[in-house]
Amino acid sequence: MTARMLLSRKLALCAAALVTATVSLPQAASARHYHHYSHYRHYSSYNNCHERRQRRGANGAIIGAIGGGVVGNMASGGNRLPGTMLGAGVGALAGHAIGKNSTGC
Repeated sequence: MTARMLLSRKLALCAAALVTATVSLPQAASARHYHHYSHYRHYSSYNNCHERRQRRGANGAIIGAIGGGVVGNMASGGNRLPGTMLGAGVGALAGHAIGKNSTGC
């Protein structure tokens, strides 16, 4: 195999891992059950939704930064630090947006 084929396989593997992690994380985070009390029903449901959106956004940003950093590192040529940093930044932004908007409330 040539070096170019190995690089393309590594990129495809990292992209698949990133997509898998991004899709499965919001489902794992929503496994908790929230109890609503009748006299705090409206306020409590707002807080739970807000907290879930924040938590999922933070989790998505972490996973996106890791995955984007790996993909950016592998895609960059000679000096790998700028590619890693750029990939991590873009991955964090995308992961945050995906995680935050994946809530059902």
